[in-house]
Amino acid sequence: MNTPLSRPFLIVCGLLYLGFGLAVLLAPEPALHDAAATGLLEDFHGSHGGLNLAAGLFMVYAAFSGPWHRPGILLVALMNGGYLAGRVVTLLVGDALTTPLLAVMALEFALCAVAVSLAAPGRAATA
Repeated sequence: MNTPLSRPFLIVCGLLYLGFGLAVLLAPEPALHDAAATGLLEDFHGSHGGLNLAAGLFMVYAAFSGPWHRPGILLVALMNGGYLAGRVVTLLVGDALTTPLLAVMALEFALCAVAVSLAAPGRAATA
């Protein structure tokens, strides 16, 4: 539903997430330091466990919901594209390319490419 407050709300949330994401991507050390001070495990639970759980639930819901089907596909593209971009930055700043990392990057690339293809304009949404 598009209300007068929904667009500004999404913009503010988007800017918050973009800012945090860029900060962690470009300078992860302060985030690691803060996480270590408050509890690295708790941070890992929230950032990787909770966020991925929520995204996964939304994707399953979107699979069966006509209005949310395409946004669910786009979320797959954005999440995997983001993960892949972050790993590329990691490699550019000096981490070694390992076989497990290469496998994860290949999976992220494939999921992103398929999602982009499925979300292309002109494709009929199926519910």
